[in-house]
Amino acid sequence: MNWVRDNRLLLLFAAVVLTTLGAIGLGIVGVVATVGALLGGGAVIQTFAGFLLGTLLLVGVDIVFSVALVRALARRASVPKSQRVAGGLDRLESVVPPLASLGLSDVFAPPEPTTEERHEALTRRYVEGELSEAEYERELQALLGEDEDPEIELQDVADIETELSRTTTTDTEYEPARE
Repeated sequence: MNWVRDNRLLLLFAAVVLTTLGAIGLGIVGVVATVGALLGGGAVIQTFAGFLLGTLLLVGVDIVFSVALVRALARRASVPKSQRVAGGLDRLESVVPPLASLGLSDVFAPPEPTTEERHEALTRRYVEGELSEAEYERELQALLGEDEDPEIELQDVADIETELSRTTTTDTEYEPARE
């Protein structure tokens, strides 16, 4: 089973090629058989219907394999993550429900930042002076309230002040004003 999983793209590509060639070949044979039935006085409708049904069946299988191949390629591809593209695909999937099964909006959606990453960004904004102490505490409470992760504890403002005092102020840096 590992061999099939490892060679999935190759197998899907081979299936697409074979079903496409089969559908084209069966369509050509159907046209020739129908013309032969017309000229020979045979059962034209039965001949045409049989080959048409077979060709349509192969085209349907070909479409299924093609969609599976495109989906596998999209999932495997290193595509740039963009919230704008993901939002557009999400709207398209809501309008065309069969596209939702492909999950393309998930492929293009950027990963959600972890709570630790958001906590670090919030702390960095506070240290750089973008947030006041009250804003920092309010946003930190909101962040920790939505996650409820016991490993992440509320960082004391004194720890932030200690971090601020450790950073050296040079002529390009400045000490942000606190409220």
